[in-house]
Amino acid sequence: MQILYALAGIAIILFVMRDLITTTLSFEGGGRLTNFVSETIWHLCLKLAGYDGKKKMLERVGHMLLVLIILSWVAGMWLGSFLLLLSDPASILNSNTDQIATAWEKLYFAGYTLSTMGNGDYKPGSYVWDIVANLLAFSGLAFITISITYIMPVLSAVILQVKLSVFLNSLGNSPQQVLLNSWNGENFDRLLKHDADLADMITQHSQNHKAYPIIHYFHSVEQRQSVILNLTIFDEAINFLKFGVQDEARPSDADLLTIRGAQDYYLYVLERHHKNEEQEPYSFPEINWDALIEAGIPLKTDRLNEFNSTETYKKRRETLTYLLYQDGWQWKAIYRPNPV
Repeated sequence: MQILYALAGIAIILFVMRDLITTTLSFEGGGRLTNFVSETIWHLCLKLAGYDGKKKMLERVGHMLLVLIILSWVAGMWLGSFLLLLSDPASILNSNTDQIATAWEKLYFAGYTLSTMGNGDYKPGSYVWDIVANLLAFSGLAFITISITYIMPVLSAVILQVKLSVFLNSLGNSPQQVLLNSWNGENFDRLLKHDADLADMITQHSQNHKAYPIIHYFHSVEQRQSVILNLTIFDEAINFLKFGVQDEARPSDADLLTIRGAQDYYLYVLERHHKNEEQEPYSFPEINWDALIEAGIPLKTDRLNEFNSTETYKKRRETLTYLLYQDGWQWKAIYRPNPV
């Protein structure tokens, strides 16, 4: 039984440390424990909110998850250390009486050793346990330092996420309005003026998402600050620009290459959130293009209905459908009855 305590303790400590390093230092996303905690809590909160992205309770989930992830690392390290100490009855002694410490006293010793706040009430029972206690103290110091430094880049990534969302929303709060605001009567050069800045922010946001996927759960109930809503609106605007606007009026594919590349990279990074399991076919509300026609934008009118087909831009729209759903939104938030 004692060897099982030691093996279990070492396994838990290594598992937590691997999760900590993967989440904070690898820039390849969260570890298994981090992802499990994040996805489980988010899906529970989303279900409690009735899958309604406008529910205020969802705005606090990201901050709560940040705290819970750190607490799960603390609990894991503490439990692993405790089990390791339990593997030897004489691992910890009372400093005054040299009596063998009880299980509760070992739990106490493990906690204050990891927090580097030892007060001398208890001591290791041998030279071997002296070394183990030192290793636990060093691990605790490293753990605390890394956990604190992890918070800052996550919050910086969230700030950039909001900045990107507000920037995109300023271009228009629907695909039709994005196109109307970009049309100067002859072409869409107004949109191209922003392509380098937008591509840079989208690419940086995508990379932040890859390194710190927890930012996916920093939700906003306002469309202006909801990054998935505004990225979907902008993606649909570019889709329609390529698909439904006459060739002589729209930018060439080469002109759109920079912004389209950034959009493609974003979808590629977020495919980890897109389950390949079968999902219900998406559908659009009735899409009104009258404002574009009235503004004199030359459209391929014979193809407008085809743009609404689920076969058009199928792969990217399926990914966006799942991302919208997992953030509490639907396509009716993109194509509203009165979009402009």
